[in-house]
Amino acid sequence: MNHLLKVQQLLIPDLIEKMYRRYLILDTIHLHQPIGRRTLSDILLITERVLRTEIDLLKVQGLVNISSKGMTITDEGIDLLADLQSLMEGYAALESLSQQIKQYYGLEEVIVVNGNVDTDEVVKSRLGEAASNVLQRLVISGDIVSVTGGSTMLSVANQLKPLNKRVIFTPARGGLGEDLSFQANAIVQQMAEHGKCQFEVLYVPDQVSEEAYNTLVNEPSVKRVLDHIKNANILIHGIGDAMKMAKRRHSSSNDFEILKQKKAVAEAFGYYFDATGEVVHKVRTVGIQLEDLNESMNIIAVAGGSTKQYAIEAYLNVAPKHTILIIDSTVAHWLVKQIKQQTLPVT
Repeated sequence: MNHLLKVQQLLIPDLIEKMYRRYLILDTIHLHQPIGRRTLSDILLITERVLRTEIDLLKVQGLVNISSKGMTITDEGIDLLADLQSLMEGYAALESLSQQIKQYYGLEEVIVVNGNVDTDEVVKSRLGEAASNVLQRLVISGDIVSVTGGSTMLSVANQLKPLNKRVIFTPARGGLGEDLSFQANAIVQQMAEHGKCQFEVLYVPDQVSEEAYNTLVNEPSVKRVLDHIKNANILIHGIGDAMKMAKRRHSSSNDFEILKQKKAVAEAFGYYFDATGEVVHKVRTVGIQLEDLNESMNIIAVAGGSTKQYAIEAYLNVAPKHTILIIDSTVAHWLVKQIKQQTLPVT
């Protein structure tokens, strides 16, 4: 059953969401029958127009009856509720985690996929698939999509389906001293191939001196790409562990010492953050800057794994409120535990 559901979800990305909505409708009718459409709409916070469509479908399937007294569930509907209970409870648990994190940090949306990236490589594909689905939902013709590097972003690229829209993918930063396949330039090329779109490259190092930066940003080819990055409609980025990112950048021993002294735990866009989300160090990078994340930009942050939980928590303290966060359930459970500890009443 679960395997079949995963296969179906590849073909119909919003399958589980639709199933869960219809499950909730059936369950609520079962608990409150006979119930009118308006009352059901108020309980589930679903518009009457959407509810009417769903009820019509459930009636055709023989799962509900409609009379002058209201809606009731049929025996077939009760049997279906029993069959779906364990599956939907698992989905509801993930949904509960996402809502708690969303409300605490004030984010636009939180999506939780099951598993732990650190122990199961398949989970990284799930993160990539979730991010790909969000991109499909948001993107329109004429958009510029800016993307950072890293193995998680590569998973997003690998899961991307044709967008059938006029879109340009552009790297959000220059190249780090890492595996070429993980660099933003390579990833936007992959995304463009999978999405059947165009792409640009930024052939400059990620970290440069002040003098080199001032020279590079005035090069016409570099300036054009940087303008596109700063005016991107959608940004997809990862969240890095501070020390690992410093190592990938081949940072100096002095930089490492600063990061240790200031207890840096997270990195994004060349900014290093401590556990509270305060910026404790910054390196001069070519590409998107924290101040470029304006409210008109759709932001998708993707990360997972227990080794990144402190980094993710730190970044969320400063993440733009219009961020769509995609994480695995290991991180989600840990974040909710931290939230509950911080919101306990003082005795």
